[in-house]
Amino acid sequence: MASLSQTSKEASTSLKKGEYQPPTANDLRSPCPIVNAFANHGLIPRDGRNVRAEELDTAMKELGLSLTIRKTLVWGAFFERYDNRPSGLKEFICSPLAYLHWHFGIRNIDQKDSEKTACLDLDQLSRHGAIEHDVSMTRRDFAQGGDNHSKQEDLVDQLLQSSTDGSYITTSDFARLRRKRLEQQKKDNPELCFPSVLHWVTAGQIAAIQRVFGHADKECRIPVSYAEALFRDERLPVREGWQKSQGWLAGAVGVVIQLVRVRIGIGRA
Repeated sequence: MASLSQTSKEASTSLKKGEYQPPTANDLRSPCPIVNAFANHGLIPRDGRNVRAEELDTAMKELGLSLTIRKTLVWGAFFERYDNRPSGLKEFICSPLAYLHWHFGIRNIDQKDSEKTACLDLDQLSRHGAIEHDVSMTRRDFAQGGDNHSKQEDLVDQLLQSSTDGSYITTSDFARLRRKRLEQQKKDNPELCFPSVLHWVTAGQIAAIQRVFGHADKECRIPVSYAEALFRDERLPVREGWQKSQGWLAGAVGVVIQLVRVRIGIGRA
């Protein structure tokens, strides 16, 4: 009998790149619905293993994200994980950034695929306190049982129901949802870790999603149907009419402008 891994790979090879298929039980996934959508569409390895920087960059390009944003995100994702701050001249020469970012890496030290190319596995994005953080819109906190990567249907429902008019999720809707989630987690997670910088980080995440999937208006409205595809199915909403973002909207300037709008909407939380 074929192993689960073999079965998963055989099923994946029969699909065209871009074609959607939910993950199998043996596939690895991350806490990020968008990254998971990349794997579900075959834009990066469908099994979530041995993902190269080039593959992740190419997948983000399919969203219309600018070169600056893509390279910054990939650069951050490929830091190596150290349990303790490195010490010694040799270690500094080999990895000077490790002295500053040792705790924020997600890859294992010197992690490479069979062709000796640097890679990561999607489940490594779940390493708490690196890229992953408390108060996700669709995941529980790590302190709530250790599962910070599985989609929670009740939180997805809450996100979709945040729409004021039932058709679109606006900047104001997202800001209100962020405030609500923070208040929820203050009650539910006594070990909550959410420093002020994370208000800006999460505002930036919302801004990027709005610029990629939202309308080109001040509110960057995202159709609820798009949000359901993204957050429930972890699927790019092509069936619902979404097209790749064009121009400056998904560039660094456009995202920063929207980030400020979202952060103002969240207010003093």
